[in-house]
Amino acid sequence: MEEIFVPALGMAMDNAVLLEWLKQPGDQVNVGDIVAVIETDKTTLDLPAETSGVLGKHMYAVNDEVPAGNTLCVVLAPGEAEA
Repeated sequence: MEEIFVPALGMAMDNAVLLEWLKQPGDQVNVGDIVAVIETDKTTLDLPAETSGVLGKHMYAVNDEVPAGNTLCVVLAPGEAEA
């Protein structure tokens, strides 16, 4: 299981806003597929999958403010289930 999370991009970054989901729960994702787009106070950032598998449930909705380090979703390996 791979977690896709909001990276901390600097000492001052506390939160990001989830702008868009590009993949939905149950979608197949491959390495490098952009799963979500977030916005910080300085930039807009695409969040890619780093492993292939099936996207799990979204843990935040579009326009939610997400603390740096928090998981947005997971990519599940074949046969794996979410906790």
